[in-house]
Amino acid sequence: MTGRRVHERYECDLPAVLVWDDQEHHATVSNISLGGIFLLTDLSVPFGAPVIVRLRLPALKEEASFKMTVRWTRPDGVGFQFGSLRAIEVWGLNQYFKGLTVSPET
Repeated sequence: MTGRRVHERYECDLPAVLVWDDQEHHATVSNISLGGIFLLTDLSVPFGAPVIVRLRLPALKEEASFKMTVRWTRPDGVGFQFGSLRAIEVWGLNQYFKGLTVSPET
């Protein structure tokens, strides 16, 4: 890996719900790692904003709800960093990664 990334990033197409400012917004996760996600959305969320992102990971029985922080934005979406992950969430993410392709993005 190059740059500042600590975790491998994987390409995906995973529906998500972004909860910000007490409103739900549907979006799509286009890449994911143990460090965070990139959501395709036209929503403008400010740097540092705390949000909740809900995902359904195939290995988990219930929808997972993650506390996240905005770390960067692009015209097509927003990059988020995970807050504290529970062991079951790390396991669910790692199970999901097994079926994905490593992203060429750095």
